[in-house]
Amino acid sequence: MEKIYGEVKTNYKFDLGTTPEDYRETPYYGRLLEIYRALQNYRGYRKFVKVSTIPRCDFFIPDPGFVVEFDESQHFTIPRKIALEHYPEIELGFDKIKWIMLCEKINARDNNPSYRDEQRAWYDTLRDFIPAIKGLRPTIRLFAGDVVWCRLNLNNPLDLEKIESFFKQCRGGWKIEVREDPKPQLARIIIAGKWDGNVDDAKKLLENVCAKFPKRKKVKIILTCGGFMQFPWPENISPESVRDFKNPSSWVIRTLFDEAERRVRYLLSGGLDEKLKEITDYITLGIDSYKEKNYIGAPHAELVLVIELKSGKYYFAGKSYPTLKQQRCLVRIPDLKSHFVELVGVGRVMVLGCHDLSIFNPRSKNAKGWRKKLNESFRMLARKEKPVCVLHHPHTTVKVRTWLNAWMGLSKELPSVKQYLGAGRYYEEKRKPKEYDPLDDVLKHTKLGESIDFIVKIS
Repeated sequence: MEKIYGEVKTNYKFDLGTTPEDYRETPYYGRLLEIYRALQNYRGYRKFVKVSTIPRCDFFIPDPGFVVEFDESQHFTIPRKIALEHYPEIELGFDKIKWIMLCEKINARDNNPSYRDEQRAWYDTLRDFIPAIKGLRPTIRLFAGDVVWCRLNLNNPLDLEKIESFFKQCRGGWKIEVREDPKPQLARIIIAGKWDGNVDDAKKLLENVCAKFPKRKKVKIILTCGGFMQFPWPENISPESVRDFKNPSSWVIRTLFDEAERRVRYLLSGGLDEKLKEITDYITLGIDSYKEKNYIGAPHAELVLVIELKSGKYYFAGKSYPTLKQQRCLVRIPDLKSHFVELVGVGRVMVLGCHDLSIFNPRSKNAKGWRKKLNESFRMLARKEKPVCVLHHPHTTVKVRTWLNAWMGLSKELPSVKQYLGAGRYYEEKRKPKEYDPLDDVLKHTKLGESIDFIVKIS
């Protein structure tokens, strides 16, 4: 932490009280009193507060100003779950749903003294409320079981990057702007800022979208960008075992799909799937394997998953038309039919990975060799399938012309298409923001038909 942030204070003391009455003059008094009484009522222990000020925090980072707590297994108890379930909508530097699930799974018990679990849950609650009361950034909580922390190497950039990913919330999180057309059938999430596909961030963002969704409205499909989530490359797939990246074996593809599916099941756990059902029938997720610094030469996969929320059915697709730089390292999905799926209430839908849309750029007809054959086969299949809707999952879109010719070519070649939508991030690390086209123009030229746009501004 010192390597990343400079000064770090250990065992830091805040001069704040430990009873609900100490917070009577704050907006949080009523909810803190509710949590306190819920803990009292759980097992009947009325007096578990034994000190007058909050016990010391594990770490405090003065600049930019946030607390870091390191939670070992004894912090995950039923009293802690009870407290978390009573939290109001305050900004947290950890995934509340994940913490509740860990409480249920670990279910630790510390009976020395007998009220110790209630006491620890209450003091943890007060540390979570410190930022709201003191005007700090959200308290970050690190789970001891997430990483073998003592093996992290101070001089390893990857390890530093891993630590930094846990601290994203201290950088201010995000704000969501909602733009709504009168009669939308589709919605998309546009992330305006840096995004690394962390599953906990994806989970929290979808929770926020559910909370922000226009009242009494429901769409058919919610679309996310390419790489909205990432998963680790399976250890049992070596580059040698892939052999042919253009035509990988069914075992390789199935293994990648299984690894991605495990991440998705965690994403939708804790009731998120039920919340999504209330606002949409389907959601698409762009899911990539992790690449160091997004290094394009590493073996990797770029997948897309369509989820039918009512039935829980999964439809997997993935990039079939890699860029020239990717064709020797991307595990291509050779089954072109996987890009077409019949969705109830929508009709025939064509699902495209990032570069797949380039097939319809008129210039792509000049491709040679296997790429030319793939281009012709895909376009022929698309004409046969006659999709009415196209869902595109680019990783980034900051310039109108990036996809403009491809969309124009697609519209000309596939008159069956009545609506389309793309959801790339409005961010490019190697391009200066002043070089971006206006967001309004990018949004306008990446859709046909009406939509609800959730603009996620990363701060």
